[in-house]
Amino acid sequence: MTERASSSHAAAPRRQRLSKRTLRAWAWIAGAAALFTPFAALAAQPKVGMTSASAPRPVIIKRVVRRVVIVAARQPTAPARVVYVSGGTTGGGTAPAPAPVTTTGGSTVPR
Repeated sequence: MTERASSSHAAAPRRQRLSKRTLRAWAWIAGAAALFTPFAALAAQPKVGMTSASAPRPVIIKRVVRRVVIVAARQPTAPARVVYVSGGTTGGGTAPAPAPVTTTGGSTVPR
């Protein structure tokens, strides 16, 4: 069952493996190439809007001066009216006092 291969089907001799130092050097070269390839591709692109026939456009500088006038606010014609409101009690959950009864001031009920 285990026979030697015939001469017509002889296996090719094994290739000698590369040393660790050589493999590391190739890995560094491949990594650097992978890192800098996109930058080289971007640098090779033509510049947008730059042609050899067009001259550079002149630079126009405009100076804008604005004048700001600050005017004091007007005093109100009537001073603000202050109304004091009682705060109620701070005790338990009692209801606030009822509103005072108001009259119309002139009408009386006929008897």
